[in-house]
Amino acid sequence: MRVEVNQLLYDPRDPTCFYILSESAGRLYAFVQCIDRGMDLKAHYRARYWGEYSHDDPDGSIRLILTHGGKWPGLPLD
Repeated sequence: MRVEVNQLLYDPRDPTCFYILSESAGRLYAFVQCIDRGMDLKAHYRARYWGEYSHDDPDGSIRLILTHGGKWPGLPLD
């Protein structure tokens, strides 16, 4: 599953990219770390977004999170 949204890229073959699932109040959420390639599509920055996730549509869920999800910051140990 490779998902591209504008300058954002989620590619599970890249060690920078991953997601963590968490359930709260009966809903499933994913915290996604992807690559922000910048305006020239050549950069390689980490970007993090979160939002609702569905096991029935993992690609669509990640696409929706990268498009409309909330940002989440790095932790002090990052």
